Amino acid sequence: MGRFFRYAWFTGLVLLFVLAVLFSSWYYTYHRLTVESLIAELTFEPLGAQVYQTHLATGDRCTVRSFELYGDQWRIDSQFVKWKSLATLLGLDPLYRLERIEGRYRLVEEQNRRTKLSYALEDEGAVDLVRVTEALGPFNFLFDASYGSSTYSTMDPEYVYRVYQTGTGIITRVEKREPPSQQGASTLSIEINKACGKQPSFWRALALWVNEKLSAPAS
Repeated sequence: MGRFFRYAWFTGLVLLFVLAVLFSSWYYTYHRLTVESLIAELTFEPLGAQVYQTHLATGDRCTVRSFELYGDQWRIDSQFVKWKSLATLLGLDPLYRLERIEGRYRLVEEQNRRTKLSYALEDEGAVDLVRVTEALGPFNFLFDASYGSSTYSTMDPEYVYRVYQTGTGIITRVEKREPPSQQGASTLSIEINKACGKQPSFWRALALWVNEKLSAPAS
């Protein structure tokens, strides 16, 4: 009997660890939502009539991704997760995740007939705990609500578009791009961001690795 309880105790610990890793593999596809902060920057280069090369820097803005967008405007969609009071007392912050970027046209007629492209910005994760907990009904004691938030603006090469997360969604602020430096060509300016190149914690790295493996298509 004693051996049975030891095995049962060990099995329970293993199951808790697996559940924690699965939860983290979903959790780390989101970002903590605390005070308002800058989460993305966009700049544009015209490639033709209503075609733009879009440069998007997200997170700590160390890595810039480029997309070809069609239209007059850009749009970013995000998902927000709000916790119930019990989860908040346990220290869980609201979360957000950028999901998609796409081009759009000012005129509805053009939107319905012209070329459009959309790009995913984040993987959904191997396990969608929002849907799982919604299925629990009255036994759901973690999630309060999950909702989408979007922001869009004109694609203008003369401006830089900065996306901020707030307590209720995402917003855009527009600033004039600084002109190229008039200094001599021999002058080299380098902006150093100490956050760039920073290694993730062991737990985060493990969670993201598990998420990548579980999300990979079967060969």
